[in-house]
Amino acid sequence: MATNQVPLTSELILVMDNGLGGSGQQLSINRIYKNVKCSASDDDIYAIAQDIMSLQERNVLAIQRRDTVEIQEA
Repeated sequence: MATNQVPLTSELILVMDNGLGGSGQQLSINRIYKNVKCSASDDDIYAIAQDIMSLQERNVLAIQRRDTVEIQEA
């Protein structure tokens, strides 16, 4: 059976440093930017993330992209 993916949504997630916990573990907080165009390239999203990072006081630990797709029978 053949299937197709239909893009639904895409999000940019910045995982940001939120200090250390009581036992020394790294704490983080996610900043989620929704309504990213599904057709945007990873390079474009990374460039935007770099611009947003320059406005943040916290250090960014990771840049993530979350795509949601619907799988349909072809």
